[in-house]
Order: sequence, then structure tokens, then C-alpha cells
Amino acid sequence: MTQIVVIGNVNLDILLGPLDTWPQRGTEVTVPDMQWRAGGNAGNAALAFQGLGTAARVISGIGTDLPGQWLRTQFPGLDMHWLPVPGPTSVSVALTHPDGERTFLTHLGHLATQAWPACRAALPERPARYALVAGTFLMPALRADHPTVLADLRGAGTQVALDPAWPEGGFTPAVRAEMSAWLRHVDHLLINDLEAGHLTGQTRSEDAARALEEALPDGATVVVKCGARGVVARRLGTGYLHGAPAVTVLDTVGAGDTWNAAYLHALASGADLPAALAFAAHTAAVALSTVPRRYVGSPPAPEHLPERPT
Repeated sequence: MTQIVVIGNVNLDILLGPLDTWPQRGTEVTVPDMQWRAGGNAGNAALAFQGLGTAARVISGIGTDLPGQWLRTQFPGLDMHWLPVPGPTSVSVALTHPDGERTFLTHLGHLATQAWPACRAALPERPARYALVAGTFLMPALRADHPTVLADLRGAGTQVALDPAWPEGGFTPAVRAEMSAWLRHVDHLLINDLEAGHLTGQTRSEDAARALEEALPDGATVVVKCGARGVVARRLGTGYLHGAPAVTVLDTVGAGDTWNAAYLHALASGADLPAALAFAAHTAAVALSTVPRRYVGSPPAPEHLPERPT
């Protein structure tokens, strides 16, 4: 049985850096590091599911160009359902900075036309226990149908987890109203502290989580991921805090997506909420402290404690 379905954005990531200051127009700079790998919110989660041995089906569009052909080879351990789109594959260039922050430049490519009817046709015949819908704001066609997407999944008895990522232009009043129509169909809202703050207008993650819980169905869970500070979660009026292990951070790209996958893997394996939070924190710590990236085992002992925000 397919335990988890992933619907979202699988694309090519090109990581370059570190870049300290933005170059002037018309100039050229060199950077010491470059990686070419599968990425996107759904793609990063898929890699984690593959590493954890999760029974997952991933549904994503794919371009018909050379990057698309390469991406098809990157998930040998998963049930991948590709939806071919004539034209280029989506590509994101992630510019890393010395302080650990990143800047993304994305060409939508196949993501611009990825739509719900084709995704729905690729769902398993027997509904999965969980569905992770990831990267919504980078898929305009799927975004337009999002209330239907979430309602259809939940109506089939599947628990819906949503990580929509950051909307271009930010959380404007129109975007906040749009998301309010989505949240009534969500069982697990998995967002980061910056997104939660802008969505709710709250400056404290605990207050943002409380406000978001009120917008979700009864019994739903909200998780606010706070980077090195861990996570804040709420369910049934009860708050949960779980810190992040101290590790030497080598690669933060996709850390939140890895967290999502590990959290759902733990729930599908029968873990309760505190245990799922702990497992996700451990898995993310392993992933962001190893190159090549791992998902199981113990994270390496830190060479120094990472800087923690106050």
C-alpha cells in the first residue's frame, strides 16, 4: 500500500556560492562551490523519502528536455509518476551566502502548466494515508484549483499535509485570503517561521502557531519550523516545542522539505506527535550536516556549535 503521496514541484537545482556581495551589472564573479541535483520542495522531500525507505508515490510534471531526462534517473527507489510537459524543465539557481542564507532564481518551465486533472489521474487506486502537497505557489495552474485539490484528497480519506512555500510578492492581503480557503482542508500545516509570521501578522512563532491552529479543522496540526531553534507545533489546543540538534551545518537547501518527509514517515510508521517531531528534527540534522547528504544514522559531531538566533 502507498502510505504517502507527494504532489508538487520536482525540478533541477543548481547551487552556486558562497556569494558575499551582489556583483555589479555587467561584471563577472567566480564562486568555489557548485552542485547540480534534483530539487524543488517536492523533489527534496522525495529524496528524503527515498533515503528513509518510505512507501511513497511522487506525482510531478517534467519537461521534455535534457534536464528532464536526467531528473527521471534520480529517484530509483520511489514510485515516480511523471507528467510530461512539452518544453523546458523547471530550473532553480540557489545562490548560497556565507551566513547560511540563500537567494533563489527560478524559471518555472513545466511547473507553469502542472494541473490537477492530470495529477488526480495519477493517484493510487487505493487512497494513501497521507498526501504532501508542496510548492503550491510555484505552480500557478495547480494553485488555481487548490481548494478542489485539497478537498478531493481529504474527501477520499487522505490526511493532507501542506507546505506551499513562499509566494512571489509575499503574503499580501489577497494571498492571505486565498490561503484561508485552503486551510479548512488541511490536516498538517508545515511552514517556516518567516511564512507563519507574514501569514498571521504575529512576531512570535508560538502566537503564529496558535492563530493558524484556529484556522485549521478540529484536530489538525500546525508545525512552524524555526531553523536552528527547532519547531513549534500545536494540536487540540496543546503546544509542543522541540529543539534542533547542534550540528555543523554544511547545506541548508531543502532542510525544511526533508523535515516534512521525515515527519510524515514517522506518522505513517505509527509515531505520535512528539515522537514524529523528534524523528523529523534528527533526520533533518543528519541531512544538513552531511555531504553527500544522508538521512539515517547519527549526525556528525559538530566542529563548533552553530550560531543560534536570540
